[in-house]
Amino acid sequence: MTVFNPELVWIDGEFHSKKSVTVENGIITIIGEGDSSDKGAFLPGFVNAHSHAFQRGLRGRGELFSSGGDSFWGWREEMYSLVNELSIDQFRILCVQCFTEMRQAGITTVGEFHYFHHDTKNDFAMDMAVLEAAGEVGIRIVLLHANYSHGGFGKKLSGGQKRFDTKCLQSWWKQVDFLAEQVHGEMQRVGTVAHSVRAVDIKTIKEIAVGSMHRGMPMHIHLEEQRQEIESCIETHGVTPMALLNDSMEVSPMVTAVHCTHTAAADMEQWLSSGGNVCICPLTEANLADGICDMHRIVKQGGCVSLGSDSNARISMLEELRWMEYAQRLHREERGVCVDSTGSMARYLIDAATKNGARCLGIPAGDIAVGKLADFTIIDLEHPQLSGATPGTLGAALCCGADNSVIQQTIIEGL
Repeated sequence: MTVFNPELVWIDGEFHSKKSVTVENGIITIIGEGDSSDKGAFLPGFVNAHSHAFQRGLRGRGELFSSGGDSFWGWREEMYSLVNELSIDQFRILCVQCFTEMRQAGITTVGEFHYFHHDTKNDFAMDMAVLEAAGEVGIRIVLLHANYSHGGFGKKLSGGQKRFDTKCLQSWWKQVDFLAEQVHGEMQRVGTVAHSVRAVDIKTIKEIAVGSMHRGMPMHIHLEEQRQEIESCIETHGVTPMALLNDSMEVSPMVTAVHCTHTAAADMEQWLSSGGNVCICPLTEANLADGICDMHRIVKQGGCVSLGSDSNARISMLEELRWMEYAQRLHREERGVCVDSTGSMARYLIDAATKNGARCLGIPAGDIAVGKLADFTIIDLEHPQLSGATPGTLGAALCCGADNSVIQQTIIEGL
């Protein structure tokens, strides 16, 4: 049993003093009165709901534009070049580097949207390499194992995509179930992914959704990140990608659509009404010139939105949550878009970086509450960036004025 007595602790959307948090076997068992004798402010550990760890190797690459403007599709070719270069050892090193930076950024859980499967032909060797890297760093991971079978609507896989190939659905489920037997309890879990509607046919997506539900696994999918994807889907199916999913599968709080940069209002309303989640990745969406998700409508409907570091060009949940709001301010010329029912920006953004991410990954984390996993991000209250902040303004000060240097420590399962 361990008892923490933080100077301040984030409980029910506010910072409190003189509270103690008792942890037994990695779980919060008691929240009681304390003496504030432990330095720092405790937040729930940040939950990064969407990452491609190997893309940490792209940092600084693909940023030369000698022939003029570029798009996501040009960046994707640079990503395929990286894929073709990486051995399994190089891949593992990148994952360790990426996960280490996440812990330094206050991230205690990562949802690794993993589609880079093979070292040699169809060996799935990269799957265990990701888990080993997470174990080495000591970060909690939900390995979101991706089905990836097409190079686009009606296209075969080519080039670097062949290292993503999952062949038939039955062999892919066999690998998912094998991994689920290998993982280590609360620190490692497995979920599922249909990479996108362009990489997985709708019949297979429906079967993945059913199989995931029966296994109690979260399911994620890239959705409507690029206009070209939407146009191609309409040409193939007559409807947008989200409309296709809304009409074809059971949407629930265990299903998360990633990006939704160009989603129609009516499609999003139906998705959220069914309990579906959304994960946005503001820094990557800016880097790739994807566009800006319409957060205003999602907020008004009370939808569950989480945050991800995606390509890991920059790893900072504080910056992700800040740009979740700031991008909306620039786009709408309006302040206070991402706010809760009381008008609190800090509470809304911190929830997106913690409890909402935990919901998207299906783990009992993201809250400092009895029964939740004892994962904490500790903030240095003596850091100059937070000078003058009070318990009442500290949340907003973190959201608007702090970077990773204010992160003092991360604690996972009380350790």
